[in-house]
Amino acid sequence: MAMLHYVTESMAFMISANMDRGDPDFQMEAAISKIFGSEAAWAVADECIQVMGGMGFMQEPGVERVLRDLRVFRIFEGANDVLRLFLALQGCQVLGLQLRGVQAALRDPLGNVGILTGEVAKRIRGIFHFFPFLTQIFWEFWGSWGFLGRKIRFLGFLGDFEVPETPKFPPKKKSGEQFALMRVADAAIDIYAMVVVLSRASRSLSSGLPTAQHERLLALSWCQEAHGRVLGSLRQLPSRSFRNFRELSGALVENGGVVVPTPLGF
Repeated sequence: MAMLHYVTESMAFMISANMDRGDPDFQMEAAISKIFGSEAAWAVADECIQVMGGMGFMQEPGVERVLRDLRVFRIFEGANDVLRLFLALQGCQVLGLQLRGVQAALRDPLGNVGILTGEVAKRIRGIFHFFPFLTQIFWEFWGSWGFLGRKIRFLGFLGDFEVPETPKFPPKKKSGEQFALMRVADAAIDIYAMVVVLSRASRSLSSGLPTAQHERLLALSWCQEAHGRVLGSLRQLPSRSFRNFRELSGALVENGGVVVPTPLGF
């Protein structure tokens, strides 16, 4: 519960800071924050009732009403499952549009030297722009930043692979692959959560806050668990289970309910 609170609060402050700086592009971060915050609040309230036992259902503590009201937040202001599809599709679309020109230029590198050198220069500027921040990264977080970098690169490969003009993955098919898109969105949410907690904990350590060591443990613990979840989500993308899910759901719709009879036969 403490980690969920720390991540949720870190997301809210990160997005607020970007908005205060005048950054107009924060729709995806806001969607991630809404999804994560509403589900984290539900998980914390549910765990609270579990710890309280029967008293959790009594009106006097007030937790039962909190749990009841929190359920609607996963529906209001954009249902979380719809926002997950938005995240995955928007991310692939943005990366696809950015890399479309580079992909075409690679077919004739000698005739498109300007485009390719411009892309390389942009990448180099990004590295050196990031370099001052590296001085604020503490050795305790190097492993977590390594996990994070590998996952971001993998998501980048997904965006590169699913360019809208790619015949193997036309837009209609990509938008219909909701099982895969949900896994991509879950991975993106966990990756963004890793970014905000590492950033906040690093700032606390560099500022010498009295809670810095506690925040360090929160960040490390979260990143270790998120690393496993991201791996699990991304490893499922080439799985045959999605085809099985499609067949199962088709059978349920065709049958109008559960297909398998009860063990007693009625």
